[in-house]
Amino acid sequence: MRTAAGQVAVAAGAVVGVALVAVILFLATFDGRRLIDLGAWVGAEDPWRQSMVPNARWATDELCDADLPCTQAVQSDTLTMYRFLDRDHAVAAARRFAGESYLSGWIVVRFEPGRLTAAERSEFAIGLDCMHVGTTEDGVEC
Repeated sequence: MRTAAGQVAVAAGAVVGVALVAVILFLATFDGRRLIDLGAWVGAEDPWRQSMVPNARWATDELCDADLPCTQAVQSDTLTMYRFLDRDHAVAAARRFAGESYLSGWIVVRFEPGRLTAAERSEFAIGLDCMHVGTTEDGVEC
């Protein structure tokens, strides 16, 4: 027969164990790109961002709707970025935009034809992939 103190110790150990497993699962599955706010691109003072996304402006109200359920949209002279709450919606949008798009987590980038070179598109994609993460989906260290 266990004492009351022993039962409390076992219960406390179980709670700590469950909490530890929850933290490990969270850290293993969390992707910081889910939290990227596209507002950082609007009115950016950084020269690199200005060159990649010139004249960036909010376009959420005109571009996001039931057919394209994005929560944020930013449009510029070179590309448009769409942010989704549901990754499946992001994947569907990237497929819909086909060859002119890039998927990074919950964000889809739709490149304007002829505005950025292939090297610039790649540079932009790598920069986006590395925001808020240490390793990209492809396993590239940032």
